Amino acid sequence: MKKKIFLILVVAAVIGTMCFTAISCDDETRTEVESGEIDMVLSGYYVGTEGGSVDLATAFPGSGYTLAEDCTNATLEGSVITVTAGGDIEVTYVPEGATESKVQVIKGIEGVNVSDWNSFVSAINSSKDPVVQADLTSSGSKAVEIKDSTIYGNAYEIVVNSIVKGNVDNRGNNGFIVKGNSKAVFIDAHISGYKYKEGEAVILENCEGYGQLIDATNNDNNSRPSVTLNHCVLENSQKMVYVKGADLVVEGTIMRNGADALLAAETGSVKGANVTVKNSVFANSVVCGIILCGWTAASNNDSYCTLNLEGFVDIYNWKSRDTAKLMPATEGWYVGVVNDLVQGELGKEKYNSYFSKGSDGNDYVHFGIVVLATGDLKANNSKVNGAEGVGLVKKSFPLPGIAATIAHTCILYGIDPKNITIEPTAKMEDNTNLQHELIYGRE
Repeated sequence: MKKKIFLILVVAAVIGTMCFTAISCDDETRTEVESGEIDMVLSGYYVGTEGGSVDLATAFPGSGYTLAEDCTNATLEGSVITVTAGGDIEVTYVPEGATESKVQVIKGIEGVNVSDWNSFVSAINSSKDPVVQADLTSSGSKAVEIKDSTIYGNAYEIVVNSIVKGNVDNRGNNGFIVKGNSKAVFIDAHISGYKYKEGEAVILENCEGYGQLIDATNNDNNSRPSVTLNHCVLENSQKMVYVKGADLVVEGTIMRNGADALLAAETGSVKGANVTVKNSVFANSVVCGIILCGWTAASNNDSYCTLNLEGFVDIYNWKSRDTAKLMPATEGWYVGVVNDLVQGELGKEKYNSYFSKGSDGNDYVHFGIVVLATGDLKANNSKVNGAEGVGLVKKSFPLPGIAATIAHTCILYGIDPKNITIEPTAKMEDNTNLQHELIYGRE
C-alpha cells in the first residue's frame, strides 16, 4: 500500500511539473558567483604570546618601526615583534609610500600565532586561541572540531575547499563543527569554501553538494553549543552557517555566494536555535538569505527557532519569476516539483504586488528570509523579531497542490515593493562606508 501511495504522489508530482512547464525555471538558469576581494576594516590587529615572533611588515609595510616607551609586554627588532603578555601595544612606523609616521595599535593576545594549516588545527585541537598571521588553505577532508577557541583571523583568508567540497550525490563535510557545550568565537575571520579567481566563469549551483562552512548542531537538551561571528566574511559554499539546538550571534559580518540559504537554523526535537543578526550583509544565494527550517517533528514550542534582527540587515537576494527557489537540488527528488510550483504560483496575477521593477525592466521578488516546514514538521512556528526594523515585511505564500504536501509551511519575509531599501538589480559593494557601518553600525 505504501508503495502504491508513493507512486501516486510521484505521478501527481510529474503531472504538476508538466502543468507548469510553460512558466517554470529553465533548466539552464544558473546563479553566477560574485567574485572579487573584500577589504575588511579590522576591529584590531592581533599578535599572540605563543607560536613565535611576527613580522609586522607583512601586515603594515613600511619602515622605522618603534615601540612606545612604556611598552612592557613586547619587544621589537626591526619590524619583528615578540609579545610576552596580553594588552595593547603602540607601534610607530612610516607606512610604505608615506612621509609621515603613523601609530598602529597591536593587540597582544594570549593565543598561538599560526601561519600554516597544521599549526592552526593543532591550536584548536588543544583548545587554544589561534591568531592567524597568513592566508591558510585546508589540507585533507577532515572537519575541524572546535571545543573552546577564539579564532583571531586578522582578515587573512582561510580556505576550506578540500573539506567542504562535494557534489549533489556526495555532500562534503562541514568546515568547522561545534557541538555539545562547545564554544567557538570568530573575530575578523575570512572563511571561504572556494577561492574564486577574479573574472572566473563559475556558477553557484556547482557548490550545491558542498557542506557548510560552520556547523553547530546538537541533539541533547542537556548541552548547547554556541557560535559568535564578529566582523567576519564567509563566502563560496553551500550554506555558510547551519545551527540546530545552538546559539548563534552574527555581528558586523558579510555572508555571500551560497548554493543554498546563506544562514540556516533548524527546528528539531531539542530546544530551538536562538540566532541574533546585527549590522550584517547577506548577498547572492540560490535560495534565500536566511532560512528557519524544519524536517522532524517539534517536541514543544521551545523547539522552534528564534531569529532576532538588530541594527541593519541588508539582504541582496532579488529573484526573477523563473529563478525563485525554496530548495536546492540536494534536498531530494521533490525539489524540482516544489521549485517549479513556486515559480508557477508566482506567475499568477494575485502575486504581482510582491514584485518590483528592476533597472533592466524585469520583475523581481525579494527572497530575504523563509520559514519552511517539511517532512514530519507539519507547521513551523519559528519567530522572526525585528523584521520591519530592517526593512522586511511578512508575506503569505501558500503553496498549491502537491507542493503543499512537501513544504507544509512557507512564510516569506522580503523587502516591501512600496519601500525599496535595496534595488532589485543592486549588488553588494565593498566600500569604506559599508566597512565603517559593519564596525560601528548605521546612523
